[in-house]
Amino acid sequence: DMPELKIEESFGVLKVIGRDFTLTIGTENQWNVNAEGAIISFVFKGKELIATPLLPNFWRVPIDNEIKLQWDRNFIYPVGGMPRKQGIWKQAGQFRTVESVTAEQLKPQVVRIAVKATLIPGIEAKYRNVYTIFGSGDVVVEGSFDPGDKKLPDLPRFGMQMEIPREFDTMTWYGRGPHENYWDRKTGAAVGVYAGQVKDLIHNYIRPQENANRTDVRWLALTNKNGIGLLTVGMPLLNVSAWPYTMYDLERASHINELPQRDTITVNLDYKQMGVGG
Repeated sequence: DMPELKIEESFGVLKVIGRDFTLTIGTENQWNVNAEGAIISFVFKGKELIATPLLPNFWRVPIDNEIKLQWDRNFIYPVGGMPRKQGIWKQAGQFRTVESVTAEQLKPQVVRIAVKATLIPGIEAKYRNVYTIFGSGDVVVEGSFDPGDKKLPDLPRFGMQMEIPREFDTMTWYGRGPHENYWDRKTGAAVGVYAGQVKDLIHNYIRPQENANRTDVRWLALTNKNGIGLLTVGMPLLNVSAWPYTMYDLERASHINELPQRDTITVNLDYKQMGVGG
């Protein structure tokens, strides 16, 4: 039988406690980021599986085809490109306003937590997450977005992002590969089961930019040397990527030697992201 779950709430967090795991969701802001309504901890048999909150993410680091539609005289600032046209999405998920976090025990073995939020001023769209936690340790994460009647720029991506400890650096996935691919650049990437170290699966472009995406992913596993880690399953398909640095590192670097090797791995779990064009 599936083990039963217990809900505990205290000190700005809501905990769902199972036999071998504890999942924690923030109910107020912490760590100088909007962790309210986000999964901030997932401990399995005493081992922490995530390093930063799982947050909505609508942005990607601009690629060469979109950073600049024209150049300024001094080659300093992007003029008319993606940062100007779609930049409103850059921090829309991190700095959303959470309106409510509600927990419900559907069954002794099932807990559902619903989070309602409004994205930052200028967008003001409604965003909702639903986490359904099972006594088995499975967590179903749903995200929905209602833009309303406001005319908004195109979404660069629709998904979620977090960091996990660097020890979970073996990436195995069932989807398109082995090389990076995008919805408009995937014909040459066959569907199969692939594996490698995160540091070997990124693509170092001359100018650092979005990279390492894999499309049509059925499942993704990020594990340590003992095979312990996180398994993500698409319902039905995902776009995924993992980097040994942060999105902020990637966006601010001008050359690949400026990209650090962090103590965490950034994980992108997306429904979709834009193609690369060209």
